[in-house]
Amino acid sequence: MDKKKLLEAEIVRGRRSPKIYAQLSKGMDFMTVKESAEKAIEVENMPAIQGLAISNPAAVADAMSSAQGFQLLGRRAASGDNSAPNLFFMLRGTLGEKAKPIFKRLARRSILKVSEGIIGRGLRGNVWIQTEYSPDADDFDEEATLENFMETGYLTYENIVALEKKEKTKSGVLIFDTSGSLYGERFTTAALAVAVMAYHLAHDEYAIVLFNTKPYLIKRSNEKIPINQLIDRILEAESAGYTNITEALIMAGVELKKMKNRNKFAILVTDGVFNRGGDPRKQLYRFPKLHVLGLPSKYDWGQRLCKDMARKGKGRFAPVSSHEDVPRALMNLLRDTR
Repeated sequence: MDKKKLLEAEIVRGRRSPKIYAQLSKGMDFMTVKESAEKAIEVENMPAIQGLAISNPAAVADAMSSAQGFQLLGRRAASGDNSAPNLFFMLRGTLGEKAKPIFKRLARRSILKVSEGIIGRGLRGNVWIQTEYSPDADDFDEEATLENFMETGYLTYENIVALEKKEKTKSGVLIFDTSGSLYGERFTTAALAVAVMAYHLAHDEYAIVLFNTKPYLIKRSNEKIPINQLIDRILEAESAGYTNITEALIMAGVELKKMKNRNKFAILVTDGVFNRGGDPRKQLYRFPKLHVLGLPSKYDWGQRLCKDMARKGKGRFAPVSSHEDVPRALMNLLRDTR
């Protein structure tokens, strides 16, 4: 069996990882990869499409820029998996002018659907504030009201202490490491994390910093922006291979300082393996509280650095075993942040 027939047989079988399809299609010409991608679209084999995109993104972009390709991505986006954003980040440099907006819209739809499911179980609690009596009060402070009664000897509306429920307020910065994102997985995870942050702090101040070789301020602390536009900024963010945590912390610290709320925090998402900017621990003084969400890495020293930064930053260290776990781990950190 020749190489092309072997690849097609594996696509039809549909039980391989993207890396296997990438290896099988390595060195194949444009038309062969495009025809293989069309077969993968026909049988709805997304791992094969992603693997072929690793091998020849231009050929896959051409195959996916069809009614059948868009319909497949639309179904995937509606079901709430990450196929659409992952593929968008892999192909965005080769998509045509007409196809790119469609891909972007489907990627955004998928990100919002997944993040809405995560945030649904992570809504913030409330605090009780003492206030004057009102028939519409949420509750009453019996102990404080009794003290007033004992002082005056009589009970009036003026010395009844009511309780009003108010949502907890907080201000924070999300600092996300997108370095080394060859196939889009970190950018997809970053987009989901940003959506979770935006939903959770919708009525509060927050800022977003992405970084690789250098940091990018995606959202300023005092900026009001619809979540759709915020996700589009992530979808358009630049990629690079190096990791500069230090400059990202400097930028995040500047934004955090602008925030008025006393309950301020930052969450750094990284594997800790920096290769630009020097030791980031020198910038920890900028943060009253810094939590670190540790991305998986083959380098132990990166994880040790993440733990040390969280400890010295008076925050929590939360490691994850895969990029897919990041949005829910972030939600847990946000929910527990006081």
